[in-house]
Amino acid sequence: MGHKQNIGATMKIYDYPAPNAQKVKIFAHEKDITIEYIQVDLLNHELRTPEMLSKNPMGTVPFLELEDGEIIRESRAIIEYLEGIKDSPNMLGKDPLEKARIHEIDRLAELGLMIELAHYVHNISPFFADKGPQSKEAAEMALNCYKKNLQILEDSITGEEFLIFDRPTVADCTLFSTFTFAESIGVTSQNSFKKIMSWHEKFGKRKSAES
Repeated sequence: MGHKQNIGATMKIYDYPAPNAQKVKIFAHEKDITIEYIQVDLLNHELRTPEMLSKNPMGTVPFLELEDGEIIRESRAIIEYLEGIKDSPNMLGKDPLEKARIHEIDRLAELGLMIELAHYVHNISPFFADKGPQSKEAAEMALNCYKKNLQILEDSITGEEFLIFDRPTVADCTLFSTFTFAESIGVTSQNSFKKIMSWHEKFGKRKSAES
């Protein structure tokens, strides 16, 4: 038998201020799903405590705990679960073409932008200096790839208020959290693109963006 979740039941998400956690929060807010958020103390290695590892042996956040104690790991898995228990507004696609277009933009934001930002910060931040070799050339290459992919994104935006279609999708959630991270590390290349900045200004006024 499949698992059924009462939407009114209390679900908990264990998280930490970071892009994947913000993406899930924005998504849940847009779906109007009530969730209790529990911030984990990463700096004091709370994820490595026996209690946390019993919930999520991977030692990562975010993860979702259902009312019956069932655990769902990884942001995308959480998002797909939330979409499954409340299908309105639809944020993953209503038909095969919509699903493909949403996935296309979502992956561009995640792989073409977020991953390049991660490569960049890992190669320039003193925080990562003792965690492996750093390279200014690698950082510059990552930032150049980020800028190149911003142009691809700029050319891919077809929506007026949202990235594509007439409603928010997971791609909006992923991109907004990506730019929040970009701003936090001093990257402002995205501000040079007219459609991107118009979208960012509009989406930033939504209550979900305060997540």
